[in-house]
Amino acid sequence: AGSGKLLVLAARAARLLSEGKEVFVVAFNITLLHYLMDIAVRWPHPGGDTRKDITWLNFHYWCKRVCDQTGHEGEYRDLWNREGIRDAEDEALRNILNHALPSLVGRIIDSDMEGLVRKYDAVLVDEGQDFLPLWWNVLRKVCKPGGEMLLVADATQDIYGTARLWTDEAMIGVGFRGPWLELPISYRLPPKALRFARQFAEQFLPKDLIDLPLSPQEELDMYPCKLRWIQTTKEQAEEVCQDEILNMAPLADPVLLSIPDITFLANSQKFGQEVVKKIGSKGMKFIHTFSEDKQESRRLKVGFFMGAARLKATTMYSFKGWETRALVLYTGHVADKKAMTLIYTGLTRLKRHVEGSFLTVVSSIPKLAEYGKTWPEFAEV
Repeated sequence: AGSGKLLVLAARAARLLSEGKEVFVVAFNITLLHYLMDIAVRWPHPGGDTRKDITWLNFHYWCKRVCDQTGHEGEYRDLWNREGIRDAEDEALRNILNHALPSLVGRIIDSDMEGLVRKYDAVLVDEGQDFLPLWWNVLRKVCKPGGEMLLVADATQDIYGTARLWTDEAMIGVGFRGPWLELPISYRLPPKALRFARQFAEQFLPKDLIDLPLSPQEELDMYPCKLRWIQTTKEQAEEVCQDEILNMAPLADPVLLSIPDITFLANSQKFGQEVVKKIGSKGMKFIHTFSEDKQESRRLKVGFFMGAARLKATTMYSFKGWETRALVLYTGHVADKKAMTLIYTGLTRLKRHVEGSFLTVVSSIPKLAEYGKTWPEFAEV
């Protein structure tokens, strides 16, 4: 976490564009694409418009696009009509997204004699631990002969339980040889926050998947960092999160903190929406990604922008790959592996800053209380 995987990928995309290549950047996370574009435009003299001339899509939207462009809209609709999907955790939904839809797209590409599916000189995949080997093999079908494929990943942020599928045998089966190239140093996290993130991973994450970031050797800690842990009940959590968000700027130390610098990460859409409503009733404005309507939620995710002059709010899922110097994070009240991985991912979003970084964790998970007591500031509410 924080080693520069996203930076490497975005810069590589811009460099390839400057060489006249057709480039496809694909991610699992919709909100991350906007951030990848913002990084890519910083690459000097790319020789093209990185936002318009590179294809930026999340994987499942690309699958839908392939179906639409090749006249297979009916088969795409049939996938959804055949299964009675109840909610986002439904097994039928996971089967469509993980297997049925990618398999359909693979068959479409294999039978595309008219060249309707666009091929690329380079296909670059971010947050690879969220991808299945099947998805990667489907993407390989749109890489031109002699082209380039790049996969970046962090198994420690394995929110969806897919990282274990990338075994040595699976890697050979999808075209790789030899070990991963590793980026072991974290350049994002303040040294103090890095120590507590490592301790969290060592205590609560599966030992076979953790790949913990290191600080640069002999680095001086010139990055003030205020770390605060609030243990509360799930009944009081909304109120406590509201108070911590509103109090972060006035209580910032050693320097003043701007309200738009603050980001709130919720464990779920529902919880985040309630907190945003509470604070919104006090006249505070957010840019957020919370909506019960799927189309509206997608629109909000695509438009999520850290440069907006408002408070920011989203889920820990949607903030993967992003970073901020002022963060309020709610853990939820469930203590399973997925929740622990999400919390670790949230903890590692904090960005070092010479004028100070600020992280407040609000926890309703009783088993985390003892760990929370090791933080510089701890309170029970």
